[in-house]
Amino acid sequence: MWFIAAAVFLIAELMVSGFVFLPISIGALFAGLTSLITENFNTQIAVFFLFTIFGIYISIKVFGPKNQENINRKEFSEGVNKYIGKTFHVDKEIDPYKAINSHVLGDDWLILAAEKRILPGSLVEVVKIDGTKLVVKAKDY
Repeated sequence: MWFIAAAVFLIAELMVSGFVFLPISIGALFAGLTSLITENFNTQIAVFFLFTIFGIYISIKVFGPKNQENINRKEFSEGVNKYIGKTFHVDKEIDPYKAINSHVLGDDWLILAAEKRILPGSLVEVVKIDGTKLVVKAKDY
């Protein structure tokens, strides 16, 4: 009976994403091995629960959610967010109300000033990405 239950839970595990039924299948397998040694049903149930709980614990530790600080960190530097914090010199005047098109950091971008007008030749820092626009502010030396 335990081996059949282990097989059924293993097949169910193959049909769902994640490790939902694997710990139960392992617990049933070890309970089945225990049933070969002893006929005491209470011992078999205890082994089943022990290995199932241990399997759930291992599944959560190994395959569970990782450190939430890494997932929810504010310094997400992939995709277009890799430009945030980068600096470059501007060759045109940048206005906070009208975006200009310029080739910077290897790509063509619309650029807006974050606070006030920025003069040509100034060093600027990207503070945020607003859709397809780089929002920059003048970098103080």
